[in-house]
Amino acid sequence: MPDHEVIPAFAESVIPHVGTYRRVLPVTLERMYENTLDWEHLPYVHASSFATISCLNSGNWGWRAEVTNPRAAASVIELRLDRNCRRWITRTLSGVNQGSEIWTHAFPIGGDRVDIVVDFFVPEVEPAARAKVGAAYATLYSQLYDEDVAMMVSRQKQLDRRVSAAVETERELKLGSRAELQLPARLSLAGRDYVLVEVGGELAVYPALCPHQLGPLHTARLEFGIVACPWHGYRFDVLTGECVSGQSCRFSQMPQVAERDGEVVVTAVH
Repeated sequence: MPDHEVIPAFAESVIPHVGTYRRVLPVTLERMYENTLDWEHLPYVHASSFATISCLNSGNWGWRAEVTNPRAAASVIELRLDRNCRRWITRTLSGVNQGSEIWTHAFPIGGDRVDIVVDFFVPEVEPAARAKVGAAYATLYSQLYDEDVAMMVSRQKQLDRRVSAAVETERELKLGSRAELQLPARLSLAGRDYVLVEVGGELAVYPALCPHQLGPLHTARLEFGIVACPWHGYRFDVLTGECVSGQSCRFSQMPQVAERDGEVVVTAVH
């Protein structure tokens, strides 16, 4: 049984309505709003649809940005969030699909689930072509929401874990001799997860989750001592904890790693 519904177009709209996509997502309305305002993730989580994004303006109202697709075609997109009506409207102001509007309504239905209804309005589409265009938009949005759901569910899981985690008393780990270590290695210390790596002959420990929005840094490839978050592209120096991509974000609470009596020891500092 499909987890979504594609509803035919409404023929009497001023801008041609080409179809509706409806789906229940296993996330909260809070995560949906957060995701909607998060323009930064588009080229990373949705790389097949967005190549670059440059924000022109943003706030609690939404955002406006210049974007390019993987074929280097440019557009200006504006998203406006209306919390009172539990909806957001995405308009293409210029470029590819100029004049199109996508209206998304979100209805909480309990159990941390949201029923979304997405209507696609595309100018200058002949009636005979609306079903085909609507189906194409529905296919695209099915993929986009698949990608977004994976990120939102992972973030909620990490938030819940941090709230409900028991107080950890283990503040030091002894990992055996350096020769026995298989790197990179995942480890848990004082209630947090970390990654142990070697950079230029030096051992370093960095958080398994990005300090920005808890993205999975542990899945990212380490290159020349730099790790990049797969959700938003924030890049960090694992030796210093500094963000080297320009954002005001850094690693905090980095454990210390040392060799004592022939054994690698990792110690929490917070």
